Amino acid sequence: MTRESRLVLPDEPDAMSNESLSWSDYYGSSLSRDNLISVAYPQLRVRQSTPSFCFFEPTVLIVLAGRIEFLTSGESHTLADTAAVGFIDQGVIADYTKFPPDNGSPFRSLFLTFSADVLESFYQFSQSHLSLSGDRKKPKFTAMALNSALQESLHTLLKNLAQPNLSDARIRLRIFDLLLVLAEQDIHFALPRRQGVLPRLSNLLRASPETDWTARSAGEALAMSESTLRRRLREEGGSFEKLLVDIRMHHGLMLIQTTRWNMAQVADACGYKSVSRFAERFTQRFGLSPSRLR
Repeated sequence: MTRESRLVLPDEPDAMSNESLSWSDYYGSSLSRDNLISVAYPQLRVRQSTPSFCFFEPTVLIVLAGRIEFLTSGESHTLADTAAVGFIDQGVIADYTKFPPDNGSPFRSLFLTFSADVLESFYQFSQSHLSLSGDRKKPKFTAMALNSALQESLHTLLKNLAQPNLSDARIRLRIFDLLLVLAEQDIHFALPRRQGVLPRLSNLLRASPETDWTARSAGEALAMSESTLRRRLREEGGSFEKLLVDIRMHHGLMLIQTTRWNMAQVADACGYKSVSRFAERFTQRFGLSPSRLR
């Protein structure tokens, strides 16, 4: 038995919903800032399902066209057509299916992730919200309606990210504003996990998925032997090979949905010199060949 959460467009349009605040205004712009925030606009034209998708960073997700259905921790959630926003803690593992609109246009979404550093800085800035975030043992998926306060804060953040001359310090304040808007509506991201080898290894591999990583080279980068790395990963329920493949496949999936790179470029960016080997791994993970998603 699952609990279901479905948020749909209200009958009355929100006062903030108008052409001057189109979510796609910044599509194609470089909006990400190192160690602060990453912004992507994934698109695809076919239905696509992924089991056990891991969110490696705190995430904000808005579906711009089509819908996406999630199943996580016995709960189902549907996000559709800018009606709702998903807030996803680091470490959430979900099965999902993306559905393009019935009119033949592509599925589109806005995908924002925050660094652990920026969340920690926010909770240092606002200690009262740190206590409200709670010491959650289990990461959480939360969905809420897209209201005017949240929409205004998100648009301001995107507008500022589109200005490359704006300092990281000011961008950080815009992110804080968004997190405060969420906190006022009782939405609090859990602090990302820092302890243990698994999160450190994940950060290392995600920073450079194209590198020819081995357990030995990763161990050296983390100041430990290969045997120690493998032992500590086993103790934390992880595996070097599985984590490396999962990170590379996640990266490949995002590149396919957000860039026009050819498959050789995508494969190379994911650490594969052979396109066929990359395509084989990708198909095993996602059930569709990478070329089918274009």
